[in-house]
Amino acid sequence: MLGSSGSMHYEAAVHTAPGERMDSEEPPNVRVACSGDIDEVVRLMHDAAAWMSAKGTPAWDVARIDRTFAETFVLRSELLVASCSDGIVGCCTLSAEDPEFWPDALKGEAAYLHKLAVRRTHAGRGVSSALIEACRHAARTQGCAKLRLDCHPNLRGLYERLGFTHVDTFNPGWDPTFIAERLELEI
Repeated sequence: MLGSSGSMHYEAAVHTAPGERMDSEEPPNVRVACSGDIDEVVRLMHDAAAWMSAKGTPAWDVARIDRTFAETFVLRSELLVASCSDGIVGCCTLSAEDPEFWPDALKGEAAYLHKLAVRRTHAGRGVSSALIEACRHAARTQGCAKLRLDCHPNLRGLYERLGFTHVDTFNPGWDPTFIAERLELEI
């Protein structure tokens, strides 16, 4: 999605969502992850999942978030990291398709954002905005018209504040009690 060379380098964090602040700290630098980032990304995703679960928003299955998971996205240049002087403070994946949650989507019309995680010490500092802006840029470069995601219903408001529009509520079919909110952002 981001280019096989993994060379995308995008200075982001020019915009913040309501409630996010940009103080005197430098804006996060968003780049395609490399193999040296894997352990830190896995820890970040585990920490974010634990925090969300403690707040009543079950996140992704952390048993599936391991080195192999992250390596797969690194090899495909689909893992972005946001970093600053404190190291990696956020990450997400960006893929060209999502057949599980967007089965009827036309190939190439959208890019798909997943696993957005921000280090708690950097929450509210524009990290999510920087990652989303970098995803928009990458998707636009690939000719996509939209950036899409699915999320737990408790996270819908966050993504709407970041500019996404609710599309619908969706059940992928593998658990009748599971629902996801599908949202998209025009690029």
